[in-house]
Amino acid sequence: METSWISFLIRGFETTVILVVISSVITVVAAAVVALGRISTRRSVRLLTRVYVEVFRSIPLPVLLAGLYFGFGPQFENIGVTAFGLAVLGLVLNETAYLAEVYRGLISSVRIGQWRAAASLGLTRWQTLRHVLIPQVTTAAGPQTANGIIYLVKGSALASLITVPELTMYGTRLVVDTFRPLEVYLLIAVFYLLLTVPVAYVTRAMTGRRGRVRPKRGPHTRPDAPRDSAGSSPQHTEKAWTSTST
Repeated sequence: METSWISFLIRGFETTVILVVISSVITVVAAAVVALGRISTRRSVRLLTRVYVEVFRSIPLPVLLAGLYFGFGPQFENIGVTAFGLAVLGLVLNETAYLAEVYRGLISSVRIGQWRAAASLGLTRWQTLRHVLIPQVTTAAGPQTANGIIYLVKGSALASLITVPELTMYGTRLVVDTFRPLEVYLLIAVFYLLLTVPVAYVTRAMTGRRGRVRPKRGPHTRPDAPRDSAGSSPQHTEKAWTSTST
């Protein structure tokens, strides 16, 4: 293994990083939109998003990329879309279908009582999603989003099939020149680890901070406060009744 190998592979690594970053941002936003469409009150929107999820979740990524490039490549080239753009499109279409179902499941897991409570307060459906449900789902969605980004990192290696000069393509060229595939692919694996491991740790740290809630002590939470037969302090009962009555 030589130092020149690293400098050579860094060229493809830079392309891989750009490809993953752009695809990840678009995928997260698109998945959230599709997930909201899956629970929409409009039947046509639910049907369209369901068809999208079922179709693109069933097509393997290599087939999707090859179909976009060899089937629609000339048409996209006429409007200025390069192979890199087609790789972004293929990755987004594929991973959005998976991640949207994850988000939909998380939203659907929220108890129906919270919907009813928000409706009783006069909140619209969008206000309920924005102020009640989405803050709860965000923490749980962190690890799943990290998994989606890691899948995008691994899927970006298939962009070499449509002539995108990313890390795997540069690695293949290096193997052809050196005839030392074991060392080269081990080095490529290290580069991919440099992308996936930070994503997992950053997401874990963010989720851990959001998940820690320190209870605040007040007058009604004193250990020595007298309690009624139900186990709650009189101050707490009075405060809850007052807030309800107002």
